[in-house]
Amino acid sequence: MIPMELTGNVRNRFVQAAVLLRMLDPVRGEPTVHGLDEDSHEMRTPRERLLKRKFLDSFALICAIKRDGDSVSAACMEEGAPQGTVIRVASNSGVGERTLSQLRELVAVLNSIGSGALETFDVEAEILLRIVRLDIIKIRNYVKDLRAAKNVFEEPVSAVESRITKVSNSALGLQQFLEWFGHIRAIKDLPPDPEPEVLLRYVELAQKARGCYIDSLRAAFSTKFQPLPRWIGTIFKLGRYSIASKALVQLASEIPALLNPMVVEPVIAPSRTPFTIPEDEVPLTCVLRRVVGPRTEEYLPRLARVWNTPDVETHFRKACSLNLAVHAEMQLVNFYDHNRHCKPRFRFIGVSKKSCYLCHMFLATHPESFCISSCHQKLYLPWIPPPATDPSIYRRYKSITNELSKLMEAAAKHDLENRLGGERRPVPADSTAGVSLSGLTETAGMGSQALLQSQLDSIIGSDVTREESVAIGRSITGEGETPSESLCHPIDVVNLTPPNMVIERVTIDRKEAAIATGQLIENSNSISVLAMVFHFIRADDINKQNIVSIRDIFDPSTNFPSWVKLLEILKDDDECGVSFQEGQHFLIVNNRVRVTNERQFLACFQYLLNSNVLNSEALVYNT
Repeated sequence: MIPMELTGNVRNRFVQAAVLLRMLDPVRGEPTVHGLDEDSHEMRTPRERLLKRKFLDSFALICAIKRDGDSVSAACMEEGAPQGTVIRVASNSGVGERTLSQLRELVAVLNSIGSGALETFDVEAEILLRIVRLDIIKIRNYVKDLRAAKNVFEEPVSAVESRITKVSNSALGLQQFLEWFGHIRAIKDLPPDPEPEVLLRYVELAQKARGCYIDSLRAAFSTKFQPLPRWIGTIFKLGRYSIASKALVQLASEIPALLNPMVVEPVIAPSRTPFTIPEDEVPLTCVLRRVVGPRTEEYLPRLARVWNTPDVETHFRKACSLNLAVHAEMQLVNFYDHNRHCKPRFRFIGVSKKSCYLCHMFLATHPESFCISSCHQKLYLPWIPPPATDPSIYRRYKSITNELSKLMEAAAKHDLENRLGGERRPVPADSTAGVSLSGLTETAGMGSQALLQSQLDSIIGSDVTREESVAIGRSITGEGETPSESLCHPIDVVNLTPPNMVIERVTIDRKEAAIATGQLIENSNSISVLAMVFHFIRADDINKQNIVSIRDIFDPSTNFPSWVKLLEILKDDDECGVSFQEGQHFLIVNNRVRVTNERQFLACFQYLLNSNVLNSEALVYNT
């Protein structure tokens, strides 16, 4: 069957809304803080889930063999298939045959670990060398960036040592760092295109930057007013390949059943779709009429001044000339929509780079609840939903696209009325420092009883308090960050929980919950349910707000928050009300999750619970 692409008014409206929103501000919110880059919080994630997430993010990373946008990749894991565990991979412009062949050879080595034919220590170096060979182009580019960095190799080591001694009294730690830094400085003596065997050593050295020497790097190269220089971020990116190799090997050694065998299968990338708007049309006027209605004529000259152009329509029309592409995450979702028998139980998409705003919003609106590690919140214009061969799936994508258009138009209206001409949000980096090493190998040194308890805790929950859990996580990882489960799109929130408050825990009984609600919602043991808070705001009037604690609406008879109680609170129209009416309004939680009814609210509640999110913002929109 011929694929059906979104065309006509649906696509025109979507592109116009996206272009307007991006031209107002390309960054749509705060990027993920905890996710690929920092994940000491992962120590409290069930062990199997942690290893699978790190594996998929690492696998997606090594699939992206170049630094351009065409190579951005994603990966999913399908368990229980007749041929074994399938790692389904996608790239923005498709997975090349050479890349696919090398991935399969690498997985064959992992299979040898799973089958017991080889020991872990026998193949760790081989796995990393294969990864370096696969990503040699990108790794060499990082080395070139390091060699071109300023004030790295010219400055004497004594100056670096002097800055560190001002803030650290550890002579042993200082000497270890200076020895390591001396090896890193030797990168300037490498030939222009070093061989994989040479680069292997520097990748292993770079891995220690974030795990062992981050404090020394901060003391030596950053201040209160100056962040770490970019070249240190480049070292982090080199080191992520070594950590990726450990993530692959650790999954194979701890969950060998997944590799009896494991196979790699690609998704075919749809071709790009050219998009232009005829010169006789006025797309900016069209989208403004939908967004601000009768005030369109007022905004046209204002936008001309802000965008510094005498012909604002031509300026906008040129911005709408795009070569639309289906991103890797969307390719995977599209594949599973059309191949339901392959749909994974573990609904996680590993990504080589932080996902974009539109991918994030599409996944939030899609009913299958696929999750990703992180989002940089930048709105990329060459983006289109995937084509569909099934009419019902086509209608689903059309509906999601219409919803995205409405959301972007509402956001554009807010920016026009409140932020036009103002300061834009800082532009975050697309790339990531990769998954962290924390949580990968800690259980290797645990006794059998401790390991058994860890596994039991991941299944039935632990009775430790949140404070005890944080202390345990710190003692294991040696890291000082407070654990917090990754959120695909965090927002700026105020912690409403007093620091000295003993938070009451509520353990949800799965069986009773299943009986009471007709659906089984898994329990998360690392978050205090009654401490969760929702901040509700009217999207069309930010002065209309209300704040609701789960404690206010919790129903002890079901161990779930009550949708009825929430509606009773939100229907108020006084100075602290938002006038929410079921059927007339809907919620967007954390600028990501759409909620219109009780089922979706309970699913959203479980989603936040799984993500260890205590405080959430919910915007109220008209239907």
